[in-house]
Amino acid sequence: MVNYKVVILTLAFLAALFASLSVTSWGPGNAQPYSFEPREDLRMPESGVGDIGMEIFTIYVFPFEVLALVLTAALVGAIYVAKKEIA
Repeated sequence: MVNYKVVILTLAFLAALFASLSVTSWGPGNAQPYSFEPREDLRMPESGVGDIGMEIFTIYVFPFEVLALVLTAALVGAIYVAKKEIA
C-alpha cells in the first residue's frame, strides 16, 4: 500500500528544490571582487584577520584541506592510542 502523504510531501520537496536551483545565479555575474579597503567613514581594520581569511580560503585552500585531513587523522590516532584495552 502506497502512503500518499509521503509521496505528496516528497514531490513538494522536489518541486521546491528544483525551483530554488533554477532561480539561483550560478555564474560570477557582476560580482565585485572581495576587498577589505575601507570605504568613506570607515576606519582601516587594525588586524589582518580579514586578509588572512581571504588568503586561506582562496590561494591556500588545498593546503588548508590537507591540513584538516592530517589533523583529523591525528585525532583518530590519538583516540585509538588512548583507549583502554579490556583484558
